[in-house]
Amino acid sequence: MKVTPIFGFCNFGMLKNTKNFSDISKRFSTNELKADTVSFSSNAKYIKKYKTLPDEIKAILSPKDPIEMFKDMERIAQGKQKREKIGQGSNSKVFVTPWLEDYYVLILKEPKYTDETVYSKRYLGDSVWSDDENDKIQLIKGVA
Repeated sequence: MKVTPIFGFCNFGMLKNTKNFSDISKRFSTNELKADTVSFSSNAKYIKKYKTLPDEIKAILSPKDPIEMFKDMERIAQGKQKREKIGQGSNSKVFVTPWLEDYYVLILKEPKYTDETVYSKRYLGDSVWSDDENDKIQLIKGVA
C-alpha cells in the first residue's frame, strides 16, 4: 500500500527546510508500508498478549481488563505490586488475580525448570498460558 504525501500542508512552517521536505516526500512516495496497521499506543504489546490467551479466558475478560491484568502481572513479577499469595514452591510463588476467578498467577524465579511442586491453600492445575516475552509469568487454572 502506497501512502501519498499531502502537498497542501507541505510548506506550512517549513519554508527554510524545503530541501529536507523534498527528501521526505520522495521517501513517502516510493516506499511501501511493511504492515497493515500502525499503532502508536503503549498498550499494543498487551493487545498482542491478549490474542495468545486461551478462548475460555477471553470469554471471561472485558476489553479493558487484559491490559490492566498484564500490567499487574508484570508488576508482581518485578516485586512492585502486592497480591495475596496462596502458594509457594522452591522456585515459584502463586498469587490471586482479581480479574479471573478460578485462575492464578504463577511467578517463577528461574523459568528453565519445568516441573515445580507448589504448596498451596487451594488445588491447582497445570499452566494454561505463559508470557512470550517473560517466561517467568504464567497463568494456572484452579481445580475444583
